[in-house]
Amino acid sequence: MLQRDGQAAAIEAVLTLPIRQASRAIEAAKHDSGECDFVRSVLMAPATAGGMKTPLQDVIGQVTSAQTFRMSFHEKCWEIRESDGKLVYEKLAFRPTATCELKRNAQTAAEDGFRQSIWQFGSMLKSQAKSTTPGYVEIPKVKSFVYINGKHRQPLTGISELELTYWAYQTKLKLIFLWLNFLEQQSLPKVLVYAQDQTMANAHADDIASMRASGVVGFQHPAQGQKKFEVLESSGKGAEQFNAALTFLETWQTSSVLAGFTGLSSLASLGRGSLALSQDQSAFFLKSRQAVTAEMESAITHDVIAPLVTLNFGPGAAYPSFKFGPLSDESDTQLVAMFSALAVTPTLQVPAGILDLITLRLANYLNLDVTAVEAVIQQGAKDRAAQAQDMAPPGMPQSAAAGIGQLAGGVSAATKIAQQALRHASQQPLPEDVNQPFDVPNMSINPTT
Repeated sequence: MLQRDGQAAAIEAVLTLPIRQASRAIEAAKHDSGECDFVRSVLMAPATAGGMKTPLQDVIGQVTSAQTFRMSFHEKCWEIRESDGKLVYEKLAFRPTATCELKRNAQTAAEDGFRQSIWQFGSMLKSQAKSTTPGYVEIPKVKSFVYINGKHRQPLTGISELELTYWAYQTKLKLIFLWLNFLEQQSLPKVLVYAQDQTMANAHADDIASMRASGVVGFQHPAQGQKKFEVLESSGKGAEQFNAALTFLETWQTSSVLAGFTGLSSLASLGRGSLALSQDQSAFFLKSRQAVTAEMESAITHDVIAPLVTLNFGPGAAYPSFKFGPLSDESDTQLVAMFSALAVTPTLQVPAGILDLITLRLANYLNLDVTAVEAVIQQGAKDRAAQAQDMAPPGMPQSAAAGIGQLAGGVSAATKIAQQALRHASQQPLPEDVNQPFDVPNMSINPTT
């Protein structure tokens, strides 16, 4: 279907492309002690720097195939990394869905790896004779990663988002066959042959049919007012019904996956469709794709990252989580605008931690080195804590000292903004100590406020 139906191929691309091009990040958990950096070095680093041989971009693209085939099967190939002796993924090898079957526990139905069929060729039959299931290679759970699409509806078998699209494709094939047969009948003329009796009429019809080869046939001239033959014409309007039926089925194909906006371009030639409607539909469609990315995030975090961390740091480690970035450009634009606004806002109103989180999210959107950005953020937090401790009176609690640090930073920022505005108005030079923190001696501060 994806090779022969352009509408189905477009739907499959619309379903997968927003997820494949979305930004990705691995976020550290609370009390992280190097687990996040280790996972990034395995999943996101290039192979030459100790990462997997299969890039994460390829793995995500292969996982999105489950939207079409219900599941995607991957074999975890483990190895010991020479640089640090850690147990890491050599690759997450994709196994074609058509050759794999999910294994489940007979009593609990819990996932228990999968098995893949092999070629029944020559001596391989002998090597598989001792296998649990001859003709299959069994992949145990510790070496398998199976993503099931649509667990919210079918947790055991998954769902294909192109199920209705495939049914419509099969119906379209039947209509196309009938349509082409109808056009063939319309293109060939139907001739009625007349004679004195049926036998002679059949003979004349055979003579006319033979004209396709020779092009010449002899006839007795008919009497005055009599016809030798007549061409039976048709209106040719039957094609409109076939076209309407095919358009109806294509509408079902796009509507089944909330991608009706893809058909507005063809409707525009007919004077129908609306750009505003397209924007509303595409926004709602991206929200539905965001729900799919949430399922993928959970699967990758629990089935790929968690085993990797447990085998290297133990069961009590801090488990990082895999995250996709926003799928819409509007969210990215809003993020940049928010960062620009908060960057010039006094810290008296915006907590520094909030600005740090937004900075980290923006780094993912801009494809910056997340590890380097985190290091800068952590160093900034240490500097703010040290500044707060230096400004606090002796004996003041640490929480109150942090409040003084934010207060001083906010007052300093507000003072700078005010002085710059006065300078712009009066064209007077600023004092030399404008960049010094605002001094607040003998200030009585209630730690609770």
